[in-house]
Amino acid sequence: SARMFLESLNTDMLSSQGTSIGEAIRLSENYYDDDNQTNRVLCIISDGEDHESQNINVSSIVGDTGITIFTIGVGSISGAPIPIKENNIIKSYKKDENGEVVITKLNEKILSEMALESNGKYFKGDNTNTVVNLIIDELKEMDKKEFESKQFVAFKDQFQWFLGFGLFFLFLDLIVYDKKTFWIERLNLFNENGNKN
Repeated sequence: SARMFLESLNTDMLSSQGTSIGEAIRLSENYYDDDNQTNRVLCIISDGEDHESQNINVSSIVGDTGITIFTIGVGSISGAPIPIKENNIIKSYKKDENGEVVITKLNEKILSEMALESNGKYFKGDNTNTVVNLIIDELKEMDKKEFESKQFVAFKDQFQWFLGFGLFFLFLDLIVYDKKTFWIERLNLFNENGNKN
């Protein structure tokens, strides 16, 4: 299902165009309400330009969210217009409110820093299938690590309950019977009844 969702994404799904990376991360925190959830992942598909602020402080954006961010860079480093496609054919280019063609520049530095700061990874979005496969591999690796840690935790220090019950019944047996108990007599290797030579 992750593969189908990632492959169906496009910029037309957004109600408002432009990039506000910090706002996207803050908004995503509302969807992770389970404090015990270990794998919190956010995929940001962007050119890395933040139109809300000129200077992006990556540490303040990522902060202490506990979210692993995978960033996927789209666009051209030198700058290029944003194509509007129908059936994979370019029909026109995105225009601003003044009718001017919007030029976007890929800011790989910001996207890489954001991924690094959150223990995620940056992917260049040249080939959709390649990026989808790489992200799925990363998610599988995260699931594998979580499963291994749960397996370790599941078996950690479980013997204490049985040891406690065993000691309790041993002391109870010693207190109730002043003399040797039946089971101690059975363990006696030099039992006179057992050694008839």
